Amino acid sequence: MSKYFDKLVKFSQWIVLAVMLVGYFAYMVLKPTTSIQQTLQDWQTWVHTAFVIYLNVTMVSVAYDTAVDNGTSTPEFELSNELNNKIIKLYNLKKAEFRKYIKALNEHELQSIRDEYTFLIGKDDYSLMTKKQRKKYDKLKAIFHDIYGFNLPLYYEMSKNGKIKYKASLAKNEGKKTRQFTKAVMGLVFSAMTINMTVSVENVGDAITSLLIIASGLIVTFLMIYTPQFMKFKKELPNKVMAKNVLMESFMEYEKGEVKLVELKEIKVEEVNNSVVDIADNRFDGIVDSDSPTTQDIQT
Repeated sequence: MSKYFDKLVKFSQWIVLAVMLVGYFAYMVLKPTTSIQQTLQDWQTWVHTAFVIYLNVTMVSVAYDTAVDNGTSTPEFELSNELNNKIIKLYNLKKAEFRKYIKALNEHELQSIRDEYTFLIGKDDYSLMTKKQRKKYDKLKAIFHDIYGFNLPLYYEMSKNGKIKYKASLAKNEGKKTRQFTKAVMGLVFSAMTINMTVSVENVGDAITSLLIIASGLIVTFLMIYTPQFMKFKKELPNKVMAKNVLMESFMEYEKGEVKLVELKEIKVEEVNNSVVDIADNRFDGIVDSDSPTTQDIQT
């Protein structure tokens, strides 16, 4: 079953494109039998619309749940989940030290990119830079390591107020009323569709055509929900766990003294202002406008 879904994901973009083209072809071929005004006034139109909406909503739920079940069952997710749990344990043991390291690492990244820029322009001193170079220097953006949610599990349930639910029990009849309500609404739709209805052989062809169009739309809905959700568990989350593991390993090496970080250099504003004045004075030393009189000429 997993191999089937893997192939489905692999060719999902082409399947969606093909189904959408078929749907467009059907739209161009089919013609309405009544005017728009008559269609809107027909109560069957609204029953049909409600039924199709219900089918799509149901398909979204089915696609999402199927993607979660299949995604969490992949070897990639299971291995990354195991590794992530180990990382969480290490983080919780040395939370303060790790945060201090991240702060120093971010400063290291910023200073490194600043050093690269000063090397590029050939000016190590900030006071010797031009106004344009300083403006670019001040706006340099380095890699920023964001560890928000670093100690969270890969897949968890969170309530609206930001609380993670660790409830591992199920109460009797939990969620039963909600399901009863949704089924009651669906019962009303089905009853409206079947009341005073008789089987007509002449409508079989139109019914099959409508069924194929609706099925095409449901396939597109399923693939567009299933594929990205499945790939989050199979590719995206494992890749992020590997990045977390690299960061944690670098922290362990930092604690052992095997890695040294560059400290962020502070720029003293007073020195910069004084250097600007000195540079401005030096620019005009020995420069005399040939057309303007000198002090000696005025005295004479």
